[in-house]
Amino acid sequence: MIAIEFLACTGQICTPLRQEFILLSDVLGMSALVDALNDLPVSAGTESSVSGLFFTEDAPDVPLGESSERKGEYSYANSEGHMCTTSRVPIPGAVIKTWETDDKGFYNTQYADRVVAYCHGQLVTDKDSKYGYRAIVSIPYPIPSDVRPGDLLLALRRHIIYPNHLHMI
Repeated sequence: MIAIEFLACTGQICTPLRQEFILLSDVLGMSALVDALNDLPVSAGTESSVSGLFFTEDAPDVPLGESSERKGEYSYANSEGHMCTTSRVPIPGAVIKTWETDDKGFYNTQYADRVVAYCHGQLVTDKDSKYGYRAIVSIPYPIPSDVRPGDLLLALRRHIIYPNHLHMI
């Protein structure tokens, strides 16, 4: 009965933008396991990873070298690189989606009054396969305190803090 109540409470927090079962799957290691089994690494390629519960499809286009939103302190280094195949053939026109927390450690989907996807961006590589954007300084943040997966981690005496990071897919 405790397990059923745990799952019911997790489900009651879910919304179309906030899927707590994805967080629970991450906490239990299920997302990483399924990803590892279904997306085997390609020799010399970037290893696959899960997109997480805060990814959204409505990221604005971000021109080369710009930023998706000014909601935090900009980092001193731009996030930039080149997109190419494992044979090092450039891929111009490749779409890269990126997302991160704001300066308070929250993703935009965590705000009830969210209107636009800030701190999210959609980049397109240029003719030379280059991409780049200005990111804000990411900060470590805890798993949201109003969710059951965080309670589970605390009960297991595991920390609930994610390190600084950016997401790209």
